[in-house]
Amino acid sequence: MEAQGVGWKMAALTDIPPVHPDWPATWKSVRHHLGISGFGINGVSKSTGETLIPDHDETASGQQEVIFVHEGEALVTVEGEQHRAPAGTIIGIEPGVRRKVEAAASPTTLVIVGGAPGKAYEVADWEK
Repeated sequence: MEAQGVGWKMAALTDIPPVHPDWPATWKSVRHHLGISGFGINGVSKSTGETLIPDHDETASGQQEVIFVHEGEALVTVEGEQHRAPAGTIIGIEPGVRRKVEAAASPTTLVIVGGAPGKAYEVADWEK
């Protein structure tokens, strides 16, 4: 499902090509595919036990993140504390907070949105 017109584009997450040939086909740059330049937005799908988002924080980038569990169920570890997040859950995370997300169902699909408050969005090197 792809469609577009002047000023808009639509695509199914499953139809978006991978971010980079060396990355897993399950990690999608929604931002790049749709031509979004104001904020980062990605999608990822994995099976039970697989890591969706590796352990990290966004201190260096200053980005806040919103993680939406689109389907399945995720195990979200925030500052060492694990929480179950079923489909429909929305998680907001500040830059200095460590986070890791793993799939607890097959498939589990996330949509991740990020941006640094008060700053113009900068495309990360991994996405160029």
